[in-house]
Amino acid sequence: MIVGYAKFSKRHPYFHIVLISSLTLIFLISAFILIEYETVELVAVIVFIGSSLPFFAKASKYKQQYLSD
Repeated sequence: MIVGYAKFSKRHPYFHIVLISSLTLIFLISAFILIEYETVELVAVIVFIGSSLPFFAKASKYKQQYLSD
């Protein structure tokens, strides 16, 4: 799955940028709402985004090592 996403992000860099930007924006909004309004339900969103970070890191490392120009 990591190799597949690394190849996909190599072929479609703009989609990858939009995906990472949207995840970052959702994380920041969820963190703000969690801090400001103490809405505990948003912890699930923050945990989901936090758990997806190692996936993107491994895909990026694979892309740098094996798919570089």
